[in-house]
Amino acid sequence: GAESSRRRASGRRAAARGADLEHAIDLTFEEALHGTTRDVALTGGESPTSREVVRFRVPPGVADGQRIRVREKGHDGPGGRGDLMILCRVRPHAYFRRDGRDIFLDLPLTFAEATLGARIEIPTPDGATVIKVPPGTGSGTKLRLRGRGVRGGPTGEPGDMYAVVRIAPPTELSPRARELLELLDRELHERPRENLGWPT
Repeated sequence: GAESSRRRASGRRAAARGADLEHAIDLTFEEALHGTTRDVALTGGESPTSREVVRFRVPPGVADGQRIRVREKGHDGPGGRGDLMILCRVRPHAYFRRDGRDIFLDLPLTFAEATLGARIEIPTPDGATVIKVPPGTGSGTKLRLRGRGVRGGPTGEPGDMYAVVRIAPPTELSPRARELLELLDRELHERPRENLGWPT
């Protein structure tokens, strides 16, 4: 009996499954973020001349370079078909960036908006929203929108979105604007490098 079991196990190992098949797809940032359904036309599955259209689901939150396994849609073999491996290539977005489960957006502000504070409408992957900029916000500050990042994945917990402040100084000044800025500089009398310990 034991010898018979060994022969059966050896036979199953000998009947190898067919090789896996890899296929690359391009996704927009939004498709990768929210998920989508795609069709791919495959040849050489059950026979070298066969053509098969396979529909599969791209789950929400898929990352650039991630692979999705579609079982038994690869090459045929004595022990059954291999799997289809979908390689996801996510195209860069015009203004969103992704780092893990977090999304980043550069937020240009004028000097007045950063100094006095403001309410600014910004885009998010789920639509526009208004973010509050506290008075005295410095360049590089990350304003957090909790739960507005990438959803899906093993835990299902969403990441966050961050609006990264970039103070945009004016590129052209009228004589009057220059005079007012010089007056403001003298009035504020700020010394941002005073306590940095730089040699003088």
